[in-house]
Amino acid sequence: MVHPLLFLAGGYLLAEIYKKYTTPAEKSRWENYVNMHHGEAGAIMTGVGILTKSPRLATTGIGLMLHDRKDQNKWFKQR
Repeated sequence: MVHPLLFLAGGYLLAEIYKKYTTPAEKSRWENYVNMHHGEAGAIMTGVGILTKSPRLATTGIGLMLHDRKDQNKWFKQR
């Protein structure tokens, strides 16, 4: 199993490379493309947690959905 700090370090390095080598127009286009409510991510995590019988993943997803419940009508809508 990979240590969680390696994931953090990898994410940090990718973010730094992204910031250095992309133009503002590319950043804007990408950020609009990957825009996602954390309630959407929570719904997906909850579903995967239920399917894989992982209570930790399911409860984390539920927490994300509860935190973003005000924007629930915007989840899974095309932007």
